[in-house]
Amino acid sequence: MATHVALLRGVNVGGKSLVKMAELQQAAAAAGLQDVQTYIQSGNIIFSSDITDPDKIAAIVKAAIQKSFVLDIGVAVFSKAAWQKIIKSAPRDWGHDETKRHNLLVLIKPYDVNEVMTTIGELKPEVETLTAGDGVIYHSLSIKLHTRTRLTRVVGRPVYKQMTIRNYNTASKLLALM
Repeated sequence: MATHVALLRGVNVGGKSLVKMAELQQAAAAAGLQDVQTYIQSGNIIFSSDITDPDKIAAIVKAAIQKSFVLDIGVAVFSKAAWQKIIKSAPRDWGHDETKRHNLLVLIKPYDVNEVMTTIGELKPEVETLTAGDGVIYHSLSIKLHTRTRLTRVVGRPVYKQMTIRNYNTASKLLALM
């Protein structure tokens, strides 16, 4: 039995796709996941499963949400080992430079990291940095200059529906909970 995390896209954001975490926990358990717990209201599920294929687990979670909440949302699933590798593989200053906000753009399959990077376009290094990882993009942006971020270029584009965003604190806490 292995520990995993499922990250849901667009749950409880802007008053849309409202899902109570207690009900989400019940739906995941009813779908066969074990030791289910949720973390904050943004759709983070930590659980155990005998299934090791993240794509199969994502399909199970997606079906459970469709059945219980009548929502069609994106789901990304990572094993504890994969999530630990993502956190450890982050750029050296990601999460550690207090003059910046640090986010993790988690890509939902099928995704194309090059399409995301091309859509965002050329960055101004004094404003933000992006570094591609394994199924994620590490994003750091200046707190003072955050209104000049290029990341807003993806909002409303098809590629935006293929990602969910977690800040550094949430990404790190999920690993600790696993």
